[in-house]
Amino acid sequence: MEQPEFNEEEQLSELEKMQLERIMLDTAYDNSYRVLTNKIAFEDLIEEKHDIGVSALMAYDPHSGIEREELETMIDYYVAEDTEEHYLRCAELKKILDEMD
Repeated sequence: MEQPEFNEEEQLSELEKMQLERIMLDTAYDNSYRVLTNKIAFEDLIEEKHDIGVSALMAYDPHSGIEREELETMIDYYVAEDTEEHYLRCAELKKILDEMD
């Protein structure tokens, strides 16, 4: 008889799932911000994450480039965070958005 495949998400409570999703979203937006603002090249990000044994989560497909809607969603995310650091990120991302026009 086959053993059912273990899915660790099934073992998480709803709160834990929401916390995990938040961490993944934070990570994807942080990685995307770093690449979009040329703080790190995508290839270097992949290597950096590989060196610590994790994936380089992104909020967009870096090979095809970010879409306007994706960038607007990132800006909205940082606006909602309401911290000085995130305000500065919004300003940098807004410049990129303005250059898309």
